[in-house]
Amino acid sequence: MEQIRAFVSVAERQSFTGAARSQMRTQTAITRQIRSAEDILGVRLVLRTRGHVEGLTEAGTRLLPFARKILATVEDAWSSLERPSVRGKIRIGIMDDIDVTWLLRIVTRFKAMHPDCDVSAVSDFSVHLERRLERRDIDVAIIKRLVTDASPAPGITVRREPLVWAAGPGFRWDHDRPLPLVVFHESCIYRQHVLTRLDEQKIPHRIAYEGLSYAHVRSAVFAGIGISALAESQLEVGGLQRLGNIGGVALKALDPVEIVMCVVSGREHPALSAFIRETANHML
Repeated sequence: MEQIRAFVSVAERQSFTGAARSQMRTQTAITRQIRSAEDILGVRLVLRTRGHVEGLTEAGTRLLPFARKILATVEDAWSSLERPSVRGKIRIGIMDDIDVTWLLRIVTRFKAMHPDCDVSAVSDFSVHLERRLERRDIDVAIIKRLVTDASPAPGITVRREPLVWAAGPGFRWDHDRPLPLVVFHESCIYRQHVLTRLDEQKIPHRIAYEGLSYAHVRSAVFAGIGISALAESQLEVGGLQRLGNIGGVALKALDPVEIVMCVVSGREHPALSAFIRETANHML
């Protein structure tokens, strides 16, 4: 564990001196830990010249995310023992029109830290989750919204990123035909935004594929059925490419998108408060 801590600290600070200071150890001790880890693994992890860090090797780059997860898991394990246990029932609504793998990990992490909590989750479109929250069918809704000039809606903004035009590798548009689109069900906020943008540019278009899940929409775009709008972070995950123009026609920029955590009003208890606090801290 000390070797892993030393490696992560050096990688994040790009300095043996900075890592030593953060770990309250000597620079020699940190250097020794890195060398010991490299000897055990049989590969170099850190590129260095005369004691100065130049970056990570390919092996070090591959190891870093795993090392961070190991440290986070250990921290969660200790925290679960040090923090007072909370009890209660929490019903969580998670949007189904974006890759939610990372959100599910957060829920799993909370359940592991608070085993006495009864946590349940449901997936749905953001607009449907807002209605469930209004009906008080759920306690927390993690949804997506377009960022516009309108007054900010209530909720905790936990992530914000560009919404971009996306296409599969090698997608081509036959200008003699309407531009094929891959869109979510009509309840998705992306759908009308895309149609409005294309109408503003007077670009003829048609819906070639309508999906009910993020996975299906992403697969349809990757297959070349049509173009779509996705959060920027989803392009690399899906092996997709960002479009700035198509067939010589510049596409009008889309509004950014944000992920918001909304909480039911008038229903407070320790378990719900702990979930809101710990989830917001983890996502920010």
